[in-house]
Amino acid sequence: MYNRNLRKPSPNKNIYKFVSRKNRSTIMCESGLEFDACFHLEFSPFIASFESQPTGIEYQADNKVRRYTPDFKIVKDTGEIEYIEIKPEQIHSTQKFREEFECKRAAYNTLGYKLILVSEKQIRNDNLLANLKVLHRYASSSLSELHKLVLHHIKSAKSLSIRQLANKLDLLIGDCIAACAMLIGIGMIKVDLEVELLCEHSLLNEA
Repeated sequence: MYNRNLRKPSPNKNIYKFVSRKNRSTIMCESGLEFDACFHLEFSPFIASFESQPTGIEYQADNKVRRYTPDFKIVKDTGEIEYIEIKPEQIHSTQKFREEFECKRAAYNTLGYKLILVSEKQIRNDNLLANLKVLHRYASSSLSELHKLVLHHIKSAKSLSIRQLANKLDLLIGDCIAACAMLIGIGMIKVDLEVELLCEHSLLNEA
């Protein structure tokens, strides 16, 4: 097993930095697609922590010893560890890649772990990814009085649109979305992040 160091400067490679509250660290990514994947990992309630470019492995393919480092290691809320490979559509759909990936997957199975392939299509779901980026923008570790008022109204009504909530609190729609985004991000209120971009019509529910 071996490690790669993305923090070492390279003139030939752009490194993307994702600030993660979940991990209390900055996650280094080799591509924009990996960077976008971080938003999904950051706000998944089933993932306790994640890291990029974890310790790699050596595996056999075509009678040769090859090296491989997955894109992410995740620790689930159950304590189970899994590894993730991120690939754009035009690469992961090729037969050559599929054959190589199956060799890597088999090597991880031997070690007692799952290696999961995640596609660009899964990551770049337009509404969901855009909304996750909003949650990240307004992420915070502490509740303000406004956050507490938002929670109070949603618990009382069970379900409210952002417009209805903004009217009750005499807030601008943008300010109301910002307050709600923080609470959605930490799982204290619920909203369907896939159906539409967060807006005045978004329906908020008690978690």
